[in-house]
Amino acid sequence: MGRKRSRGDLPFPVAPIPSIPAISAQLAVHDVEDRLERWYGELDDWLHIWRSRDSTFYRHLPRITEQIRLMLRYADTYLPEGVLVPHLSEKRTTLARFHELLGRALSAATDPELHEEADSEFKQATTLAPEVADLWYSYVRHLILGRRIREALNEINAVELRLIQTEEESIAQQIVNWSLAYPEIGCGIRADIIKLCVALVSRVGTGLIVHCCPLPKAPGTQWQRTEILRVLWAGMQCSVPVDELLNRAGIDEATYYRWRKRYLPPQWGKDPALV
Repeated sequence: MGRKRSRGDLPFPVAPIPSIPAISAQLAVHDVEDRLERWYGELDDWLHIWRSRDSTFYRHLPRITEQIRLMLRYADTYLPEGVLVPHLSEKRTTLARFHELLGRALSAATDPELHEEADSEFKQATTLAPEVADLWYSYVRHLILGRRIREALNEINAVELRLIQTEEESIAQQIVNWSLAYPEIGCGIRADIIKLCVALVSRVGTGLIVHCCPLPKAPGTQWQRTEILRVLWAGMQCSVPVDELLNRAGIDEATYYRWRKRYLPPQWGKDPALV
């Protein structure tokens, strides 16, 4: 790994970007997989460490991208089809993870052409392993960070509910957060998706939606659409009585149901989101 060097804006030493050595056909499959797994973790750490997109990050980014492409080529060439040992993963899943990692690296670049290439990498990852929820989430996050909200909404509305349930409350909470942050998503999301997300967040007892409800407003103050959605979705939590929610938000029952009729699809009904 070489000698570690410190970054001035990080509280810990940072290892150099790994230099991927050549892999030959004589190397055992499990050794190839072990090395690819280790290098994947190191490059993934680098993309997480450099959260501040500064000049140093952009100077290192081409090197990171180059190494990921090399790993992807090695994985495609030297890993056999089918289930791999010792990690009991499949070659297609391993390739999908590398495509997603490359997509994240390309999406961090300032060149718009590289963003288009990142789209291709994300789509290839989700095509290779459609059952892996993290890959789908990473692609939607890429779209949202790029302010492509309409495309992100289309991806969310096309998702299979089993992917949301796979990661339980983590992806469900992210979808709720996106819906609250972007009214275009919040008012256009499929009813069964948001009901499932709200129910999953509620079931684990986090109460995050309730905690996000706006404080009572002074009489005559106008409510923003995202604030109204926070109140309505909090009311869908099976653990939150409506009268408690009304007291918390400082509104009356007539206003609450008028909002439901105006902002939520009629098929949602008046019942909380039970799963």
